Amino acid sequence: MPPSLPAHGPTVLHVDDDRGQVDIVEEFLHRHLEKITVVNTTDPTQVSEHLAEKEIDCVISDYDMPEMDGLTLLTEVRDGHPDLPFVLCTGKGSETIASEAINAGVTGYLQKGGPDQLERLANRVAHAAKEFRAERESERYATVLQALDYPTYVVDENAAFSYVNEAFVEMTGYDREEIIRSSPGLIKTEEGVEKANESLRSIVSGGGPERQAFEVDIHTKDGDVVPCRDHMAALPFDEEFRGSVGILRDVSEQKHQREQLQAQNERLKEIVSFISHDMRTPLTTAQAGIKLASESHAAEDFERVETALGRIEEMIDELRTLAETGITVNNTCEVDIHQLATRAWQTLSRDADELDIEPFAIEADPERTKSVVENLLRNAVEHTDPGVTVRFGALSQLSGPESERDHEGFFIEDTGPGIPETDREQIFTPGYTTAQGGSGFGLSIVRRVAEGHDWDVTVTESPEGGARFEIRDVGVCSVGQAETPEVTLSD
Repeated sequence: MPPSLPAHGPTVLHVDDDRGQVDIVEEFLHRHLEKITVVNTTDPTQVSEHLAEKEIDCVISDYDMPEMDGLTLLTEVRDGHPDLPFVLCTGKGSETIASEAINAGVTGYLQKGGPDQLERLANRVAHAAKEFRAERESERYATVLQALDYPTYVVDENAAFSYVNEAFVEMTGYDREEIIRSSPGLIKTEEGVEKANESLRSIVSGGGPERQAFEVDIHTKDGDVVPCRDHMAALPFDEEFRGSVGILRDVSEQKHQREQLQAQNERLKEIVSFISHDMRTPLTTAQAGIKLASESHAAEDFERVETALGRIEEMIDELRTLAETGITVNNTCEVDIHQLATRAWQTLSRDADELDIEPFAIEADPERTKSVVENLLRNAVEHTDPGVTVRFGALSQLSGPESERDHEGFFIEDTGPGIPETDREQIFTPGYTTAQGGSGFGLSIVRRVAEGHDWDVTVTESPEGGARFEIRDVGVCSVGQAETPEVTLSD
């Protein structure tokens, strides 16, 4: 038996003043219909009491009874139960009675008779009770589903939406009229539809769980994608599948939190690896210097300790920056790159070095952009000989109307030896460096800041064969009237 089958069959109320007829019909119904419950009465005036006490799925009534005839009973039944199936079964049939019965809205009209007529009666009762129970269950589901805050839907046996609640309409952005009678492919990819079908097959097979939950992306009318968890179950059915019901739960925030946690774990692994490996060298140097200085009291030994401790402090600052970057940037403003680069250059450059930069600004987080500018300039100076020229410029065309500009990004390049093509991806790995005394975290910080802004960083070659970093997907513009927020350059 499928797990969604009702625990019991239909309940039928049989009204007939002939006790012998009552017993025969009850026996025949039990033989031909599984799990049927038959409630008998010879007094039509007691029908209202039975309907109030029990959940009846169909009424069978004689026509000619002393207290009231079957059509009068039909009228009374329909006053309180307008949709309840009512089968009129009479031993004194006539065209007049049949016409009156049909006009009154009986579900079925049969004459009493032998086994053939009883079989027709059983079939008519079974069919009418099944349809009535299905409709009643659907109304109950609709009442419950409409009250739920979660987006809820019903898909019928033909794989089309037959019901959605208001929360579902709001999530998808489609009008209810657009959704009803459409297939789930309206809001799901082929992969999502197949995943739902596999879950449904498992549910109705009888060997799987009564309900299943799976993750699926919901595609809204506006083109947005909402990651959801779909909780699905089959609608109650007897022999024929009637469809499925599902409740969607938006898991966007949970997914975002998982991604952030994963990113934080990756950063933690990198930092732990660096502390256990790269920081050990200056720490060992400091320890050795302290021992020598305590014995010799020589100035050079104390300088060795001071240099090592300064290097450790620098590494700690870089580790802190690395740990804090890469998180999604929410607040941005116009940042004057010319101002940031010029001020950083004063601290980082050597006497013979030269900076060539055009005025432009970008839309970004000012503090994190400062870190990008400083690390790119430091990288250019540390990996070149004195006398290098470093150029900063916009990749977009700043002339022409605002709407026609190609806001692509910016670049920094130098006239140094360049970066071999085989090393261009590896240079962003935390801890990787070819510079004497370098931490290998500067370019890692650059990439993390870029990821936080949804920028793209690539490495190529300058016209002189030096290193060229291009940062794209950045909003570039001329320096505006608004004052750039003051940022403090790190030493």
